[in-house]
Amino acid sequence: MKVLLWGCTYSMWTIHFIEKVLLKNHHEVWLLKNSNKKEFLDSFQKMGVHLIECPETVTDWYDGGKDAGALRTLYIHFLQVRLAVKCGHFDVINLQYVDYADVVDVVILKYIMRAKLILSYWGSDLLRVSGRILSFAGIFAKRADYVTFDNGDLKIKFEQKYQWKDRVKSSKSLFGLAILDIIREKQENQAAVFIRKKWGIPENKKIVAIGYNGIPQQQHIKVLECLKNIDEDVKDRICILLQMSYGGTAEYRKTVMEAVKKTGCQYAAIEHFLTAEEVAEIRIMTDIFINAQITDAFSGSVCENLYADSVLINAGWLRYQEFIEYDFKYLEFENISEIERIIPMVLEQGFDVSGNKELVWQLRSWESCGSKWEKIYRKVLGNNEESVSYGS
Repeated sequence: MKVLLWGCTYSMWTIHFIEKVLLKNHHEVWLLKNSNKKEFLDSFQKMGVHLIECPETVTDWYDGGKDAGALRTLYIHFLQVRLAVKCGHFDVINLQYVDYADVVDVVILKYIMRAKLILSYWGSDLLRVSGRILSFAGIFAKRADYVTFDNGDLKIKFEQKYQWKDRVKSSKSLFGLAILDIIREKQENQAAVFIRKKWGIPENKKIVAIGYNGIPQQQHIKVLECLKNIDEDVKDRICILLQMSYGGTAEYRKTVMEAVKKTGCQYAAIEHFLTAEEVAEIRIMTDIFINAQITDAFSGSVCENLYADSVLINAGWLRYQEFIEYDFKYLEFENISEIERIIPMVLEQGFDVSGNKELVWQLRSWESCGSKWEKIYRKVLGNNEESVSYGS
């Protein structure tokens, strides 16, 4: 198939999707070169992805954070559609992350090229946008041939929002997590003590990670204020880990750093861009992972921590459908203040996480997810052949 990827294409998720699904099954992959981010362009070129050249007007807009007026934004989207049309017919157009403006682009392209359209919801494109934007996007989303969701909660949210849901075929189609393979390899071949030495983390401390990025929705401040109140002997036994590698403002990161200093706990803050190897090492080092964010869609980071045998302390309002369907082992709080009680309990009594690793592999390895994605592509084109390959 000749496949056009649209939307959030400059992402490690997309790179792994291209490698583990599309190229494994010998599809011809195209996407817009609408950014000059070298780490992604190098990967695309190495994989043989066809890049549709965009003028500086477009790349500057994306690389600069999309801060432009309405007319300029409209013109840039017009340019992108026009450039894609010049590349001829596509069999499938797949919008990865359903932004309200991008969904207009792909519906226009669908009808111009007479292509099949797949919309793939990631999470915040359904959970962290206003009702008005969802309503607008829905006008175009119902023109899709197929809709995928990165977890069961998103599918439920979609079905609650759109009355026309039965007109479009859909399924839960999770992205695989390439980090799982790296975690498995490192746990088999590299002792955790050596990883801690590399990062300068004391062997005698329990690593307590708060969230997995630098956005305020992770609620770092509230969690840190809670940890400030735990007993001194407990503080001496833990090291707080803050992964602030992306997201959030410099001002917010400064506020978080001021708050962690006030806890009286040893801490480590990571602010540089992380390689896949480094992400895997952080997951392996983490003993306790606190997930207190406002909304979430069973994120990859949560799964990676579960796979690495971290004890998950999860917010009760994050009721993942996967936790209902499968027997994951984790601790839950309804109020952030409860963390003050839970941390000492885990340190004293421990917590059984057996079975989590196997469940995550079953749900989120590319070995499991890759073939499901390929079947969707074939189904959309009316080709239900079973002979598909998948990444491992």
